Amino acid sequence: MKIRRLHECGGMCFLWCYDIVKYLVFKDLLESRGIDPLVFLFLDMITVPGFIMGCARLVNSLGGRIMAWPKVLFWGVLVLVNTLLPYVYAAIAGGAQFDTAAWMVFWIVILLMLANLIRTIRAGLIAGKR
Repeated sequence: MKIRRLHECGGMCFLWCYDIVKYLVFKDLLESRGIDPLVFLFLDMITVPGFIMGCARLVNSLGGRIMAWPKVLFWGVLVLVNTLLPYVYAAIAGGAQFDTAAWMVFWIVILLMLANLIRTIRAGLIAGKR
C-alpha cells in the first residue's frame, strides 16, 4: 500500500472539515475554559498539512520503501509536533482549568506517540539490516 499525493490532499480536506465541525461543536466549551476558539482552530488547521504529509511518509516507509532513520525521525517528530500544537496551546491558555486528569491524558498521548515513533524507527532499522 502506498499513500499518494491525491490521498494526502483528500486527507487534508477531511481533517480541515473535521476541524471546522470541532470548532462549531466545542466553541462554547473552549471559551468557558479560557481558550480562544479561533486561535485553537487556526493552530488546528495550519498543522494539518504537516501531520498528513508526515503520516504518509511514515506509512509509506513501513510499506516497503525504507527511509534512513534520520528521515523517519524527522517525519515522526513533525507528526508529533503537528498533533500536539493546538492542545499545548489549549493547556497553556486554559491554565487552571486544565485539571490533573487532562494533564494525565495529555502526557499519555505524548508517551504513546513517542513509543510508536521509536517502534517505527526500530522496525526500519531491523528491515534495513536484512
